[in-house]
Amino acid sequence: MHTKKLILGGPLFDGNTLSPQGTILIEGQKIVHTFADTIHMVNAEVIDVQGRLIMPGLVDLHSDSLERSIEKRKGVFFDTDFAILNLDRQAAACGITTFCHAVSFADNELGLRSPKEAENCVRTIKAFTDSSQALVKHKVHIRYEVGSENSFTIVTRLVEEGLVDLVSIMDHTPGQGQFKSMASYIRFQSIEYQVPETLVIEKAKEKLANNARAWEMVSTLAKTVGAAGIPMLSHDDDTREKIDLICTLGIGACEFPVTLPAAKKAFARGVKIFMGAPNLVRDQSTSGSLKASEVLAHQLCTGLVSDYYPESLLQAAFLGQKFTGCAEAALKQVTAGPGDYLTSPDKPGRLVPGADADIIIVDHSHTWAHITHTLVQGSTVYKTQIHEAVA
Repeated sequence: MHTKKLILGGPLFDGNTLSPQGTILIEGQKIVHTFADTIHMVNAEVIDVQGRLIMPGLVDLHSDSLERSIEKRKGVFFDTDFAILNLDRQAAACGITTFCHAVSFADNELGLRSPKEAENCVRTIKAFTDSSQALVKHKVHIRYEVGSENSFTIVTRLVEEGLVDLVSIMDHTPGQGQFKSMASYIRFQSIEYQVPETLVIEKAKEKLANNARAWEMVSTLAKTVGAAGIPMLSHDDDTREKIDLICTLGIGACEFPVTLPAAKKAFARGVKIFMGAPNLVRDQSTSGSLKASEVLAHQLCTGLVSDYYPESLLQAAFLGQKFTGCAEAALKQVTAGPGDYLTSPDKPGRLVPGADADIIIVDHSHTWAHITHTLVQGSTVYKTQIHEAVA
């Protein structure tokens, strides 16, 4: 017989509606019922949140943190299993219950690991999430660099093996996207990866020469990904024409659009838009591109992702309220907005009957919000000892 659990004593956001008071009834790993009131029941474990906010666990569609945890400094590498174990604990403390690791596949791109090492990383993620060690749910988001021949073969195989949950295409060819000019491309690449400008120029010429063949491969990959029922995104879209192109390919979302016209065109065509939470917290893009706050203010944003800073996701949900003008709309940016794009039967980002009981309790009474409890499939995986709220 499954243990029943009640979470009560504070406002409840279920992924769509914010109620002043609410109760969640959990049985085993699933949510059985939600009540827009305080309900008591015998023979049930009770978590009294004492006025704190009850909401779905955060859904993060794009995190580069694993790659950054493996290579903490340039050329300084740590074991992948070690990195993911510690990052798993970090995610639980951040309230992220569905964590999509963005793994880059980019053949000979500067600063990136080989496709084979990226493949090993994907397999390690899948092995870890199926192990008894994982506190939160880990998913694979493959980032495919346009024109990468070796990566194309490996990514296709991983998709066919069922090891991939999301695929995005990224194009770092100079003259578009983040790099409007050859000069900006050379400057960024040479500084970021500490390589001679001559090497950067050689790479740029190669990418430009192979552009037509590169997009043929993207078209083929998009068909494979679509046939597998895997959601697909485009990265750093900058023009209306680029939005038309990704729609032709059947891509349903863009992340980090770099101009407002591109974002507006995406919205008009029914393409989902995901922006970076660090961008919103800092209220500026690291590359001088479109601000997340602008996208929220124009009511174009589907969801926020942590990008490179997991701790930013929760904070962005509360900071976003001044741009959306609505607490429910802002909270949805980190829960049901991204969760629905995963099309998962677990219903991540929503507290509804039949959904996995992935729940966080949030104290946002101070300048910066913090997590007091994180539950994954009904089990508490993180809990603070300060101001204990469990009855």
